Amino acid sequence: MRIANVVLNDFTRDNRVLKITQSLAGDGHDVAVVALHKVGLPMSEQRTGWRVVRTRVRSAALPRGTVFGVIKMAELALRVVWQWRKVDAWHCNDIEAFVLGWCAQRLNPRLRLVYDCHEFEAERNAKPRIERKLVGWLERRMIRRAAAVITVSPSIAEAYRERYAAFGLPEVHLVRNIPAPRTVIPAAEGVPPDHFRSRFGIPPGDFIALYQGAFTYNRGLETALAAMEGLSGAGIHLVLMGYGPLQALVDETASSMTHVHVHPAVPYEEVLEHTRSADVGLVSVKPTCLSYRYCLPNKLFEYILAGVPVLSNDLPDCRALIATYGVGNVVKQDDAEGWREALLALRQAGTSTFAPGLERAATSLSWQREAEKLSAVYRGLR
Repeated sequence: MRIANVVLNDFTRDNRVLKITQSLAGDGHDVAVVALHKVGLPMSEQRTGWRVVRTRVRSAALPRGTVFGVIKMAELALRVVWQWRKVDAWHCNDIEAFVLGWCAQRLNPRLRLVYDCHEFEAERNAKPRIERKLVGWLERRMIRRAAAVITVSPSIAEAYRERYAAFGLPEVHLVRNIPAPRTVIPAAEGVPPDHFRSRFGIPPGDFIALYQGAFTYNRGLETALAAMEGLSGAGIHLVLMGYGPLQALVDETASSMTHVHVHPAVPYEEVLEHTRSADVGLVSVKPTCLSYRYCLPNKLFEYILAGVPVLSNDLPDCRALIATYGVGNVVKQDDAEGWREALLALRQAGTSTFAPGLERAATSLSWQREAEKLSAVYRGLR
C-alpha cells in the first residue's frame, strides 16, 4: 500500500511520526513522510525503507494574521493535496492534516484516511474558544470520511466515541506513544549512568528529580521550579532537560539556585540513556484543558522504560498506569508545596519499592505491541 504520512511540521523532532513510519515500512508498505520545508533542510531524504518529502510553501514568508494565514493554508493545500492525491492512504497527523486529507479524498474517492489524533483535537491547550469550536465542527462534518481513528490515551479514545458516535465515527484504536525498542535500556543492565551527577557535580547521596520535555506553558514547569524554593540543602536537585519558550525562566532559576540544573536537549536515541541518570521523573502537566487532563505524555513512558519511578500530578490515565504497575506516586496537591512535600517524602522513603513494578512495566509496555495494533488497522484497509 502506498501511504503518505502527512505531518505539518518540518519532521526533525516528531518521534511518533518516525515510529509509525518505520513500523509501516517494516510491514512492507511504500511510505513517504510528507512534511514542510524549512531553510537548511533537504527537500527530500531517502531513509532505510522509506523517504521524506518536504513541501516548500512560498507564502510562509508573509506576516502573521488571519488573512495571511488563510493564504498560507490555501497554498499548502494546493501543493500537498494535488501531489499526494493518488496514493492509497493518508496517515493524517492531527486535524490540519486530516482537513487536507479530506480535500484529497474529494479528488480521489478511493483514498483511505487514517486520522491520528495526537491530542484531543477540539480541546487542545491554549487554543481560543472559536478555534476549538471550529475544530469540533470540522470533526463532526468529516469524521465519517475516515477509515479509522487512532488516539494516544484511553480517555481520549473514549471522549471521541462519546462525542462523535452520532456522526458516523469509525472504529477508534489506541496506539500509545511508547518509545521504540531500540531506545529501551533495561534497568537491570549494569549500574545506571551518572550523566547528571558528573556534569553538575551532584553528590552521590543526593536525590535527582528530572523534568524532561518542552519548556512551555501549562506543563507544570513553573510549579516544579517553585517547588525547589526552600529545598536548598535538602539533598534534592532538579534537572531540566529540554528546550522551549520558557528557557529564560529556567536559566534564571538555575542561576539563582545551586540545586537546579539545566541540561540541553539530547537526540531521541540518547534520551533514555540520560533519563536513567535520575532518581525520579516528573509528570507535571496541568489539566488546563481536556486534552491535557486525558494525556499520556511521552515522558511518562520514557521514565518507566528507563527504570526510573514517576511522580505525577493527578491525571486520570497517568494515575491509572502508575497504579496498574506500581511505578510511582501521585502528588496530593498540585502546587509548589504539594510537590515539595512529595519529593521530600520520596527521598526519605527511597525508590527501591518501585523496582518490581518497573520491571513488570518494562516487559509489558513496548512500541512493538503498539505497532501490532497499527498494523491491524492497515490490514483492515485493504
